[in-house]
Order: sequence, then C-alpha cells, then structure tokens
Amino acid sequence: MKDQEDQINNNEENNSKKDVHLVDESLSTENAEDAVARIHEISSNESIEYEKALDLLDKLLMVNPDDPKVYFEKGFFFEIAQKYHDAIKCFDQALNINRNYFEAWYRKGLALINLQKYPDAIKCFDQALIINPGNINALNEKGYSLNKIGLYDKAAESYEEVLKTNPNDIRALNNKGVALANSNNAKDALYYYDLALNVKPDDINAITNKGVALASLGKYDDAVYYYDLALNIKPDDINALNNKGISLASLGRYDDAIYCYDRALNVNPAIPKTYYNKGITLANVLQYQEAIKCYDQVIRIDPDYVDAYYNRAVALGCLGRYQEAVIYYDEVIRRNSEYVNAYYGKGYSLDCLLRYEEAIKCYDQVIRIDPDYADAYYAKGKALEKLGMNSEAIKYLTIARKLETL
Repeated sequence: MKDQEDQINNNEENNSKKDVHLVDESLSTENAEDAVARIHEISSNESIEYEKALDLLDKLLMVNPDDPKVYFEKGFFFEIAQKYHDAIKCFDQALNINRNYFEAWYRKGLALINLQKYPDAIKCFDQALIINPGNINALNEKGYSLNKIGLYDKAAESYEEVLKTNPNDIRALNNKGVALANSNNAKDALYYYDLALNVKPDDINAITNKGVALASLGKYDDAVYYYDLALNIKPDDINALNNKGISLASLGRYDDAIYCYDRALNVNPAIPKTYYNKGITLANVLQYQEAIKCYDQVIRIDPDYVDAYYNRAVALGCLGRYQEAVIYYDEVIRRNSEYVNAYYGKGYSLDCLLRYEEAIKCYDQVIRIDPDYADAYYAKGKALEKLGMNSEAIKYLTIARKLETL
C-alpha cells in the first residue's frame, strides 16, 4: 500500500485579498491620481460590485490612457474577482509604461501563483526585488513559489533573507521550517518552528508543523501531543485532525485514527487526502470494501489522484477480485507509465488469474524501471516455473536471492 500522506500546513497565504473600495460615476471627471485615491477612500463589504469598479477604471483610462497606476488598479480588481489572466494583462500594461513599478511586479507574481505558474511568479518577484531589495513580502512569496517547485534549499534562502531584516517574522520562521522539512531535514525544521512559537506561542501552523516534523522522525506520541495542542486552539482544524490520524495509525491506533479522519471530513467532506488516509487505515484493519469506498471518494473529488487508483487495485486484489484489480492497475499505468508498483501489482494479479505469460511481461517492466526490485525477479522466476521453464526460472530466482542479501 502507498503510504499515508502528511498534509503540511505551510502558512503561505497569497496576500491577494484586501479591502476593496468604490467611487461613484463622477470618477471619470477627476484626474487619475485623485480618482484612484478615492477608490481607496470608500469602504465596502463582501458584496462589492467589482464590475462597477472596473467600469469606472475603464472610464479613467479613456481620460488617462498612459497612467500605469490606473492599469494597476484595474489589474488589482481583476485579481480580487479571481480573473487572474485579465489581472496579468493589466499589470503588464502598467509595466509597459513603467518597468520599475514594484507593486505591479509583485501583484503579477501573486496572480501567477494563483494560476500555479510558480517559475513565472519567481521571475516577477525577482524583478520586484531588484527595484525594492529586501522587501519582506516579495521574499516570502518567492520562497513560497520555490517551495512549490521543489527548490527547498533556495526557498530556505529566501526566508533567511526575510529573517535578516526581521528575525521575528512568523511567516518566514514557519515556512523556513517547512522548506527544511521538505528537504528531509526535520531536526533543523523543529528549530525554526520553536523560534516561531517563541514569537507566537499559539501559532497553530507552527504547532501543527512541529507535529509533522516529529512524526517524520518517528516520534508519533510527541506528534499527537502537538496536534492536540493545535486542536485545543481550533477544534476543527483539518490539518491537525488529518495529521493526528496519520500518527495514530502509525501507532497502530486505527480506530482513533479513523475517528480523526471522520472529524476532518465532517468539517470539509471534499478533501481527497483525508479520504485517502482513511482508506489506507481501513485497509490496515482488513476492511477492504470500506477502503475502496474511500478511494472512490478520492477519485470523485480528484480524478488525477493516481495513488488512489493504485490502492483501490491493491484492495481489490486483497478481496480476490483480480480481474478488476488489473483494470485499475492499467489505469495507474496509463496515467504514469513508470509507476513500478503498479506493474508489479498487475503482474501478481495476472499470476493469480493463471495468466503467467502476461504476468512475466509485467515483471519485466518492473525490472526495466528498477533493476534492484528483488520481488519482481522472484515472481518472474516462479511464473517461469509454472510454465515449465525451469532453467530460466532458476536464473531469476538466483538473482532474487542475491538482491535480498545486499
């Protein structure tokens, strides 16, 4: 079975939401600077009329077509309306007029983050930092983007730049810990979580992340203690509930783990990782049919969740439903042609269906991807034996034994 998945809360929030302000139709008769200032004078509520704001800004552009600030404000309103492509076009127009417009580079970076275009976002934050070196917000967002594309060391460097300016920046402390944890440096991550907690003892992100780091070190009881601290602050915190479930399952406390997952799903029934982890826990107590229901929920929410297809296939195999298992292993392979365990699982299922020649082809794929996969050599050897190819079988069984002794 694929391992359960930690859901690290990295405390990274794109600061793209803030109070929005509107003016009336007289906006178009004012000069651009005063008009834009008025946009930020009038408070609004959640039912803001973004389209009205955009219409008023368009009228301003008819009067002031070369004012970068008006394009920036238009992009800002598009961003608030979550129309990120339109926002980027406006920020680009502002930057075409003024290449040194720090705020336009910064907000364009945020819009790109929301589109999950992290490398492009990093370029924007780099441009912003050329204009305003050491800007904490740009450095934090750059670190977030670097973390998202797996450049954890560089992300940590970006957060360190923030901490040189402000050693107590809670976001940088917490997220440097996340970057270190992601690079398998949980011990150093704990140091930064503790620094964050010295600044803010009730910071739920640092508390939860400390639990995750402790769990990654195999200290599951300690991890549960920190998840409980987080839940004392926020009883319905999904990250704490999900991760507590993982640690409890690792301690063999499966019923308690399932209880945590169910609590998390009561808060938000649309989180695939929670269903996934619950499925694995149910499989651990041999409740394969219930596990399959969980994997089905994962696939319903996220049809691209490849591990859910794989674990569904494993559960079907455990129920002796090998033909169905093959179908799901094929689905995994279709989505990821290098998913080595899917080839092995498919081979095993075909073996159980007495389809030895097809099984051998699967084991060959395993060996192609991972030449040190001892079980594949063994399984191929046994399949060859069943086909009466004893000399070939001995060859593969011998390789398997050698690999097992390494």
